[in-house]
Amino acid sequence: MHRFVRASFVWRSASLSLLVALAPHAAGAAEKEVSLYRVFEAALENAKPYSNKFTDTSLSCKYTAPSGREIEFAGFYDGDGQGGGDLQNGSVWKLRFLPDEPGQWRYRWTWSDGTPGGEGAFRCVTAGAGKGLLRPYKDNPHWLAYNGNEPVWLKSYYETGHGSIAQPFGWVTENVYQPLLDRGYNHLQVNWLLSLCCFGQYYLDGPAPSTQNLALYQEGRASTTMRLDVWRLMEQHLGWLNDRDVHVHMFLGFEGRKNDGPSWEKLSGQEKDFYVRYAVARLAPYANLSGWNFVWEDPGHRESHELGWARLIQKYDVFNHLRAYEDEHPRDNEYQRPEYTFAAIENHQIAAPEKPLDRLYHKTPWTHHQACLLSYVPGKPVFMSEGNALWRRYWHERSGATQDDLRRAAWACATAGASFCWNGHAKEYELAVRGPEGMPFHGADNPYTESAGYIDVLADVMSRDVRFHRMQPMDFLLTRQDPFRVWCLAEPGSQYLVFSTLGEPFRLHLAPGAYTNNFWVNAKTGEKHPYANLSVPADKLATDDPDERRNGTAGIDLRPPSNDTDWVLILRQST
Repeated sequence: MHRFVRASFVWRSASLSLLVALAPHAAGAAEKEVSLYRVFEAALENAKPYSNKFTDTSLSCKYTAPSGREIEFAGFYDGDGQGGGDLQNGSVWKLRFLPDEPGQWRYRWTWSDGTPGGEGAFRCVTAGAGKGLLRPYKDNPHWLAYNGNEPVWLKSYYETGHGSIAQPFGWVTENVYQPLLDRGYNHLQVNWLLSLCCFGQYYLDGPAPSTQNLALYQEGRASTTMRLDVWRLMEQHLGWLNDRDVHVHMFLGFEGRKNDGPSWEKLSGQEKDFYVRYAVARLAPYANLSGWNFVWEDPGHRESHELGWARLIQKYDVFNHLRAYEDEHPRDNEYQRPEYTFAAIENHQIAAPEKPLDRLYHKTPWTHHQACLLSYVPGKPVFMSEGNALWRRYWHERSGATQDDLRRAAWACATAGASFCWNGHAKEYELAVRGPEGMPFHGADNPYTESAGYIDVLADVMSRDVRFHRMQPMDFLLTRQDPFRVWCLAEPGSQYLVFSTLGEPFRLHLAPGAYTNNFWVNAKTGEKHPYANLSVPADKLATDDPDERRNGTAGIDLRPPSNDTDWVLILRQST
């Protein structure tokens, strides 16, 4: 939590905080340090009376980078600065910013009503630097990378607490977040961002929440009923994760109607603009927001809803965090639009256009694979946000999916060049950390600890055994296989990864070269079996293959070690 002390800087959670009296200049304030890609924050006191302090004046700040680049970004009203206050009670406004250059930054703030502004400076240092923002990897944008240039394999879990943000914070970090970090998770999909509904969903085996009255605002009245105490709770969780470089995807987003919360469509155009602008001012300086999402299962084209919302986010977020809507039926998607910078998807209507028939295939791994392939727009990575076989919560009981389906669906996404999240706890309103239906990281009494192990195996292969960021989905390099059960990810001529369900044999078409770093991986256990060296001579290459993409390759017949488990083949050329 942040404390604010008049005329002094106070560090909390890698953020820089300052409270200065309202004056033309922040006179006497010493230049302090904030780490690269961490949150700079300054609190300003303005005791002028306003009938609505959220809207009667606006705070704007121009930041000048060490390079001379100038960035305009809004500040926001924050009541008493401690989670208290309302539209009339409070005198604290805040500046927040995300510095992306080391060196001295200068900033100058102004008020729209002519109240005297001021200026200040801080020094951005590389010590304690954050990883930065997730962006499409510049050299292969199937994948994500910190700041676009440091590829990262997302190991992502869907954490489903809502009212849990009001449970004791230390208990949540110790029992929910830290076990995920200890298993290498660097990304979470969450329901509490934004806090709009379902507040009875908290961890019943933990301490009771301080309140279940957690709606962020009253329907239709965002600019007059913003709950500053709820913002403080959300930011406490987001900030803790930001300090540890765990990125966060907002699943419920800005639309509460689908979960009996405040409805977006009940807001006027002016209220929508305020809502988005205010949320961006508060949240965009957190580098780990990855990314903005309107809500679940939308068509993508509605100006009145997700598309209009995305345009507002694009307008106000100067840091350009990832933006998406979640498409339930990604066969016909809207991700080509510039308002969206990545795809967040589900796997419905891949097998059939009508629900009664399609529902039978929601659990099948191949629909996850195809959904990821169909959703990719060049330059815009795909994130399987709601893969039905990947969610024990909600979808397994409805679809009949098993842990075998979960494991295969995870590989189906990975071999389609996509990231994904998964979930291994069971209930919605009977949420627990421990026990057979709790989070799968606390003991063998939870059967889904097996699935947690499957995801560990996949993450280890992708982050250690291959250079995933150089690979792309290339199922066309496979023949004589069942396309619903065998998939290929490759960097032709350098490295190949093939997933085979239950040891399904296949022919893999390889570019010429000597492949001497070869092995099979048991997808259940991670056990590795060495595989013989392969040599593909140049005089054996196809020249008139029916699929011209296979010209210049030679087909090699491959059979996994057994047909009682799933296998992953890794072939790599000598270096």
